[in-house]
Amino acid sequence: MVKHAPTDVVVPLRCTLGFIEKASDEIAPNTSFNLYRWDRFPKVIIFDFQAFSYQDRMFARLAYFLEKQGHRGVFLSDKELKDKHGWNAHDYGPKGLASFFSKAASSGFALDDEELLLRSILLREGIIEAKAPGYIPGEGAALSISRASSYYERVLLLAHESYHGIFFCSAEYRTLCHDVWESAPDGERVFIRSLLSRMSYDISDRELLVNEFQAYLLQQPRSYAPAYFRRAAKLLADEEGMPDIETIIPSLLESEKKLETYLRVHFSIGAGGEMLKKGAVR
Repeated sequence: MVKHAPTDVVVPLRCTLGFIEKASDEIAPNTSFNLYRWDRFPKVIIFDFQAFSYQDRMFARLAYFLEKQGHRGVFLSDKELKDKHGWNAHDYGPKGLASFFSKAASSGFALDDEELLLRSILLREGIIEAKAPGYIPGEGAALSISRASSYYERVLLLAHESYHGIFFCSAEYRTLCHDVWESAPDGERVFIRSLLSRMSYDISDRELLVNEFQAYLLQQPRSYAPAYFRRAAKLLADEEGMPDIETIIPSLLESEKKLETYLRVHFSIGAGGEMLKKGAVR
């Protein structure tokens, strides 16, 4: 496997999400990842890694620094990261990326080659901008998935990450997501907070909380959502004060409907992602 060098300027291929879903190692067999530009939101770039190990080299430290409980704002060393996995897929907006690379610059923390390559790509794409003594937010987002995921996971994760891309790119949609969260019943918010906390998200970050809220609501087609919520509720059965999932599914679906209606009207995108086909997610 040929590894991209930090000086490489990898040009993203503009394409649909459906193209990315079907992508294989044959597209770029000698590199650790393919890079795409979402045709619907050109400021969103999507990394498609051959293996989780390659993805972790570029994004795991970011995941812990920006999202993980007990680690936010802290740089883990390569030794500390050795046996840790970030996520199976990632999403980062300009503000978080700028803060990560600015702190690395101000603290003198030595980033790995893959992280330096990411920084070069982000600068070239205008997602972050150099401004002494560090970096400031630009526009767009960086998403990633891996071909190491199963087909089911790949489709689901690509849909999930695409909604994060919209969240980062549309201020109006972000405002709607916050409004939907604030108007949701207490039981719905208890469920979402507990679910995200169980998955190691730092829910004290309000923007992260709302961003994940909307993505988990929308990642599957509406008809599959109740089954997903019921499976998720089983993970939380041991938590005190957890509401009966059947009593909050209607409100979860109503929240999802508000978000999906906006996306359909403004972007012609529904729940489950435009690339999902009937039967792809169960």
